[in-house]
Amino acid sequence: MQTRLVVVLFLLISEATIAQQDSLNYHRVGISYLSQGGFYPGFTLNYEKKLLSNGALQLLVAGKVGAYFHYHNNSGVFLMIQSGQRFRLSKHLYFEHFLGVGFLETFLNGGDAYYVNASGQIQKVSIVGNPHFMPSISFGLSYDFPGKNRLTAFVRPLIYWAIPFNEISLVQYALELGTLIKLRK
Repeated sequence: MQTRLVVVLFLLISEATIAQQDSLNYHRVGISYLSQGGFYPGFTLNYEKKLLSNGALQLLVAGKVGAYFHYHNNSGVFLMIQSGQRFRLSKHLYFEHFLGVGFLETFLNGGDAYYVNASGQIQKVSIVGNPHFMPSISFGLSYDFPGKNRLTAFVRPLIYWAIPFNEISLVQYALELGTLIKLRK
C-alpha cells in the first residue's frame, strides 16, 4: 500500500512540475557550416531549447540534422540529440559545451569498393551505406547580438566517434560555424 501511495505522489508531483511554465523558456532554430576534418564542407540544421536559466548558467537540449562531403572518400548524413550548458562570460558572450548521441550513415565516394569477408571471399561493398553510432562532444563560444530577434552566432569544435569502423571506432573532428534565431512564442 505504501509503495502505491509513493508512486501516485511521485506521478502527481512530476505532473505539477512539468505543468509549470518558465518565462525564460525559448526555442531557437538555425543553420551552420560544418567543416568535417577541417577541410571537407558540410552543413547542419539546428534546434535548441533552453530548459533552465539563471544569470550565469543555462541548461539546454538540442538536436541537429546534417551532412558532410569528403570527396573521393566518403560522405555522411547524421541525426543527433544533445544536452548542454552555456556559461555567461560577459553580457553577450557565452562558453558552451554539449554531449550528444546520434546516428551517422556514411557512403563511399570515388568508385567501387571491395572487402574480404570472414570466409576469405572478396565481395563488393553495398551502395546502401554504412550505419554508425555517433557519440559526440562539442564546446565553443556563442555571442547573443542585442535586439528583439536575439540572433546568436556560435563557433563549436566537435569531436565524434563512428562506431563501428573496421571493427573498432574512428575518432573524427569537425568545426561548426553558425547562427541561431529565437522563435517567437
